[in-house]
Amino acid sequence: MSVVVVVLLAGTAGLAFDGVFALGALVPVVGVAAAVPGVVAYALVRVLPLWASLAVNLLAWLTAVSATLFRAQAMAGFLPSPASARAALLGVRDSWKALLTTILPAEGDGRTIVLAHFLVWAAAVAGTELTLRTRAVVLPVAPAVPVLAAAVVLGVGGPGSRLPSAAILVGLALVLALVRAARSVRTIVAGVPLLAGLVLVAVAAGTVLPFAAKPYDVRQLVAQPPPRPLAGVSPLDQVSAWLQNPYRQLFTVRSTAEANWRLAVLDRFDGVTWTSTAGYLPTGGRVPGDDNRGARDVVEQQFTLQKLAGPWLPAADRPQQVSFTGPATDRIASTNGIVPTTDPASSTEPTTNFATGTEPTLAPATGLMADPSTGMLASTATATAREGATYRVTSGIRRYSAAELREAVPAADQAALALPNGPDGRTAPQRARLATIARKATAGATSPMQQAVRLAAYLRKHAGYDVNSPPGHSYRSIEFFLTEAKKGTTEQFAASYALLARSLGLPSRVVVGFGPGKSQGGGVRQVLAGDVLAWAEVEFKGIGWVPFYPTPARSHAGESGDVAEGVSKQRQEVEQEISSENTKPGPKPTPHQPTQKPSPGKDGHETEIAWLPIAGAVAGGLLVGYLLAVTVLPPLRRHRRRRAGVAGAWRQTVVRLRAAGVPASSSVLTAQEVATLGVTALGAHAYEPLTGLADLANLTRFGDAPVDQTAVDTAWRHYADVDVLVRRKVAIPRRLARRLAPGSLLR
Repeated sequence: MSVVVVVLLAGTAGLAFDGVFALGALVPVVGVAAAVPGVVAYALVRVLPLWASLAVNLLAWLTAVSATLFRAQAMAGFLPSPASARAALLGVRDSWKALLTTILPAEGDGRTIVLAHFLVWAAAVAGTELTLRTRAVVLPVAPAVPVLAAAVVLGVGGPGSRLPSAAILVGLALVLALVRAARSVRTIVAGVPLLAGLVLVAVAAGTVLPFAAKPYDVRQLVAQPPPRPLAGVSPLDQVSAWLQNPYRQLFTVRSTAEANWRLAVLDRFDGVTWTSTAGYLPTGGRVPGDDNRGARDVVEQQFTLQKLAGPWLPAADRPQQVSFTGPATDRIASTNGIVPTTDPASSTEPTTNFATGTEPTLAPATGLMADPSTGMLASTATATAREGATYRVTSGIRRYSAAELREAVPAADQAALALPNGPDGRTAPQRARLATIARKATAGATSPMQQAVRLAAYLRKHAGYDVNSPPGHSYRSIEFFLTEAKKGTTEQFAASYALLARSLGLPSRVVVGFGPGKSQGGGVRQVLAGDVLAWAEVEFKGIGWVPFYPTPARSHAGESGDVAEGVSKQRQEVEQEISSENTKPGPKPTPHQPTQKPSPGKDGHETEIAWLPIAGAVAGGLLVGYLLAVTVLPPLRRHRRRRAGVAGAWRQTVVRLRAAGVPASSSVLTAQEVATLGVTALGAHAYEPLTGLADLANLTRFGDAPVDQTAVDTAWRHYADVDVLVRRKVAIPRRLARRLAPGSLLR
């Protein structure tokens, strides 16, 4: 039974990787890695020495991973080969690097999940060997602890909690100690309720530990690969080209709701063009949410790509989950679990995010990447491989109310307010003119949100939509658009809005995407190049990035500032309500004036409440530390006494007699007197082991001849017989109470 518990310990520690990998991919891997080595070690314990058993287990591990995770490289699909062995060993060595730079949970690819497979296998082997080849009570638990620690470290930032796995591990450790120490099934059954209570106490204490709520993330120590500028085309620069070929089919989408399909977020302006500072991370499907909470409508989408160029993947608003469901996912094989960014079939250039000029270097097998800051999606697949690819996205589309937006305050985001100088380093003369136009456009506005709304309405009325307008969104292009041409494409409307907003102190950025497209029936919409749409977003404190649509509707261009391209009817009504308000709101804190925390009352009640979590955490930590000490220290002390030979056996026997209520004291009474008291308390069966051990103790202490190993083994055999008699005499609750008492730390 001890072997079964050890296997469960290794499996439980392995399942703690559910924050690193999807549970569906993890369960079969952990099941094999925990059970097989336990069976192998159990079968070989009486046949082979320890070193030979470990060698056989290593070969068994290579066979198991070759037959499951690396079948493509294995001989006959299951036998280890040099290629499968190399892939497995390199995966164990390098997969942690990919996991620390991947948005969790990572895809259950063999080259990354092999790390969990190896750790669980090693823990199961070590625990089983310690169980079968030693008499230690708690030591077989030790190999599972580093596996749990690795899962906790790598799983920070992933979904779920590692606390249930830790609680189960503690419970199994106590069960193992009970099974190893007890001598009958009745004893084990009687001790289970108390063990369950101890587990509940440990769980309750664990929830208030300081590191439980927000554990340290080692990813903060991992430097992302430095950006490498490469030639490429920004999506905003492609707008004019798309409009010149408006019937080019880019993608189809089946969606549960109509929405705009966001492609790229551009937040950096250098005076000539807008680019993105996004930092992409490989993802197994999850896209981290932003820090701003609010009402969101969940929208399910399924995209099929056609002629959409570039690495970006369209999605509605803020993606939460993404997964490829069709072919052409560009699964590139690699020996170390890190997918190369070069397409070996078509080009020597690495697949690159042109918006950022950065080259992704750690990508999962599907090539899915996401920017945690903006939620932008991208793929490492080549343009040819992307055609026909199908993927699903779950998004949360933000809903805004007039009450929420009315009192909004601009966020303190200096990067999103930057208006750079010209290429010669001098202040661009257009900056002053843009500021004048912005003030004129928002004259009479009484709040930042009203400024943002009126600015969009001004642009829709001020200029007309013309697909044949020349491209460009530099300072000079925008000045020409606003002052002379007064017509342009969605490129100029969005870029103008972002620059004018920044001149008013509103942090802004540009978004490039597409309108909903034309319905094809059955919930499917065909999106063409002519559906391209650019808009702007303004960041507000506590709300996040709010979209604004300055492009006039193409069928109503110049007729009404209330008609916008891409804006929903509900949002249009909210903007009209905000724009028409004339009541001056009360004073608002500026972005540079942090809200002051209320001072505590005279009775100091607020300060007292603030200290309660800290006090609870300290008490919980002390309790867990005490339980760990009374569990671990006695076995360690017994192990140290075993190394002391006969004297250690006698000292341990005296301690056990005290547990039976015998007033034994090796410092006051002679060994024979202690033996007599023990026989009186334990019965006639204790006579032979106690008197024999007393004689050996006297021989060791007072004899002239040295004591050989045979005498030492005999002394510890006598102790084991006395230990059995004590366990029969003393009930389990009394023994556990004695173990949990502070005196057990000193005995």
